[in-house]
Amino acid sequence: MEFEYITDLETAKKSLQSFNNDEYLFLDTEVAVKNFNNIDFFNDKIRLIQIGNYEKIFVYDMFEIPEFSKDLKPILEKKGIIGHNLKFDIKFLKTNFDIFPKIVFDTMIASQILAEGQNERHSLSAVSYRLLDDKIDKSQQKSQWNMKELSKEQIEYSAKDVDVLREIFQIQKEQLNSIKTPHKSTGEVYQIFGVWNPVAAVEMAFLPELANMELTGMPIDEQLLEKMLKEKQSDYQRRYIDFVRKYGADPFSPHQVTNWITRKLGLKLPKTQKGSLSSQDSALRQYIDRQEIQELLTIRSEKKIIDKLKELKQYTKNNRVYSEFKQIGAQTGRMSSMRPNLQNITRELRVLFRGLGEKQLIVADYSQIELRIAAEYTNDENMIRAFQEDKDLHKLTASIITGKPYEEVSKEERQMAKAINFGLIYGISPRSLREYAKNTYGVEISLKDAQEFQYRFFEYYKGFKKWHEEVKEYLHNHQKIEVQTLLGRRVVAYRFTDAVNYPIQGTGSDILKIAVAFFGKKKEGINANIVNLVHDEIIIETDKSDLEKAKNLLAESMKKAGEILLKKVPVKFDLSEVETWADKA
Repeated sequence: MEFEYITDLETAKKSLQSFNNDEYLFLDTEVAVKNFNNIDFFNDKIRLIQIGNYEKIFVYDMFEIPEFSKDLKPILEKKGIIGHNLKFDIKFLKTNFDIFPKIVFDTMIASQILAEGQNERHSLSAVSYRLLDDKIDKSQQKSQWNMKELSKEQIEYSAKDVDVLREIFQIQKEQLNSIKTPHKSTGEVYQIFGVWNPVAAVEMAFLPELANMELTGMPIDEQLLEKMLKEKQSDYQRRYIDFVRKYGADPFSPHQVTNWITRKLGLKLPKTQKGSLSSQDSALRQYIDRQEIQELLTIRSEKKIIDKLKELKQYTKNNRVYSEFKQIGAQTGRMSSMRPNLQNITRELRVLFRGLGEKQLIVADYSQIELRIAAEYTNDENMIRAFQEDKDLHKLTASIITGKPYEEVSKEERQMAKAINFGLIYGISPRSLREYAKNTYGVEISLKDAQEFQYRFFEYYKGFKKWHEEVKEYLHNHQKIEVQTLLGRRVVAYRFTDAVNYPIQGTGSDILKIAVAFFGKKKEGINANIVNLVHDEIIIETDKSDLEKAKNLLAESMKKAGEILLKKVPVKFDLSEVETWADKA
């Protein structure tokens, strides 16, 4: 492996001529980090930027030549960039040098796509060993990158990380292009990198937008956060002390709670898989009409809210909360959020998130997107027709299972049908449907009714019945099944419920990411940023002066994204400007 370590500005400038004819480059960075457990993208500094093509690798010491960033900016922003865990590098390049690569290929994301949901590791060393049988020594990764003089081992390590990317990329490119998919990419990922796999194209286009979202942060009312936390803590402490005095049991001690409920209240509790009595909230809700149980559940709920408020406070700075998102956080391609998790904010706490000053929030979400995807996926004629006629699908299902005319369906029956629609398309049993309807929608259904509803549902939605039967038979014969989203994302499933869930949920994730990529690509001149994504929901912060432009672009992006994958079922979404996130209807 040949490389050149550069600390002189003129040499650095001349080296860039080596890249004149390259459409894409390989990139990595080494960062001087104060605390690897709490990386600060706004204050920690890039020490090295390593860039290479197939012939040369240059290691630029940015502590010595910080002004070189001005020469790097046009190259890294116009050419394709290949790296591993590129979100990390992009965020540091943006905060340190205002360099923001947008045409990218991430070998870590490619590895996750190729894993098809299987439990594999995706670090650079793991991918290198899996594809090249090459064990990379990562011992230098957390070494002292802020030393005045770097060691020979550090510099060689930094160059090796770029060298190995060259081989990994070629193998991944061939593997991705060999996958048969219903669509093929024709955009930048294909034009620059030669990769036509549509899932890879979407993920790579989405990646810079996710990096930008993390750097932007979500606007939060810090004063209201502090006030709410103090009030909740005060109320919680009073409730907790009163409960322990009154009942002699700690609400958070499973042993004390189960003893109190069974011996003092004389109530029965279900057993856990390990055979002990369950004191979990789900087990206690059957006694919600009892005052004592209500008090217990309220205390536990208040504690969860306080913990969430503390988590938000920990990551809040200057009225913005900064979260970290895992781009592929589930087998289906859905994201996950951590430190803090911004995808599990309850309606009560959404009031904290607001446009501050001259900023406005826009909240948009796809309407019944999983049911629409499921109708398209199964080609169920009745469900497709219902969506085409703009019928309320929950009312229609309620009409089917109860035998009532569509116009006479009550609110309660519609709510019950919600549980049936979302439960039965994913193959849950009548017994599980009862629990799901009660715990999620507060609807009581007898086991006999659940069995009858299941029968009527599948008699009417025959496309779903056929699909479920085919999947069950295949799993019975092969023990596993490879399912594919409408875009072409592949996931291996071993259980029936996963096999019917993955392609629907995965397609929803694909549509959301396509919409985000469209929005990011076309928002030039509009001062608007995506600040959070929650499964089928997009939250945008925009200048009030750009509100209408941002709304129109978001609507156009969501419509276009949905229509790429949904050909028979119309795409619908709700979009509104709000004062706080909680104001979304």
